[in-house]
Amino acid sequence: MQSSILENISLSADDIRNFQIFYPYALGRTVEALVSGHSFVHYCSSTAAASMIQHQQVWMRNVTWMNDSSEIAHGKACLAGALNSDVAAELATVLDHCFAGFTDHLLGVLNSWIPHFEQETYITCLTEQLPDEEQMGRLSMWRAYGAGANPVAFVVNSGPFLRPTEALDAYTSPVAYLSPAQFIEQYAQVAKNIIDSIEYLKERGRDHVFAHLFAAYRHAIICTKHPSFHEEREWRIIYQPTFQQSKRLLPDRVTIAGSPQRIYKIPMNDVPEEGFYGATLPDLFQRLLIGPSSTSSQSKREFVQLLYENGVQDAALKVEVSDVPLRV
Repeated sequence: MQSSILENISLSADDIRNFQIFYPYALGRTVEALVSGHSFVHYCSSTAAASMIQHQQVWMRNVTWMNDSSEIAHGKACLAGALNSDVAAELATVLDHCFAGFTDHLLGVLNSWIPHFEQETYITCLTEQLPDEEQMGRLSMWRAYGAGANPVAFVVNSGPFLRPTEALDAYTSPVAYLSPAQFIEQYAQVAKNIIDSIEYLKERGRDHVFAHLFAAYRHAIICTKHPSFHEEREWRIIYQPTFQQSKRLLPDRVTIAGSPQRIYKIPMNDVPEEGFYGATLPDLFQRLLIGPSSTSSQSKREFVQLLYENGVQDAALKVEVSDVPLRV
């Protein structure tokens, strides 16, 4: 069943096998998302949402500005612990037997890139919309992302984020909420997958294994968060310009809460020849939920008009006011 679902989004048999070996957690979450068909939600201020609609661009911000003070640091620490485990030693023995000097080379390259990942990672945060949240949103998200700033929930079609594409040179990944011990359990599964598939991987060659294991470690650093954030159910669109430059993401500088920041903007444009589609505002946008605010009714009126002006049909039916009783 898993394979048939993934083939529907244009993954080859080899692609699927490599996902199963190196990225089992992300693969499982992706299959769940495809089966459930749930939407994604971007919680933000009304100002940010209005800018997204008017300019038809999505902002990506540097992780060093995020609410979680342990961004990158937690994933980095979890990976360091796993790499010092008995499981990592066993994996190193197998890989070094197949490819001389493999582990030292991999870790050397990884360590050289970690400072870039810490300082030059830009993300857009999305959350899975659960069935009971369609009318009220998620209280914890209202509190964390915009309380007092006229917050909204921007609900979008998940399709463009789940289909594999290199059109933007950015990628989408689910976040794993893991303690160091839980991280090692996930790492042990990947190590077992590699060891069990070693004959298949030997045929693909050293560079193939290096690229996938480096990517798995890179993703683990960027997409592992402390378990206390688990209810966010976050997915991330991730861009790292010093690692891989995009010809379509747009750099800019803005001032947020008095602090000048570099950002990157994702244009809401389709690139169908590269498998990226459903990204225009009329196709991507599903609903807008106005959060707790003393001006909710006025915001609804203005967002309906703004959406109409930017090509969204039946906008009046797609903008609602949350009924969550949060005092702001």
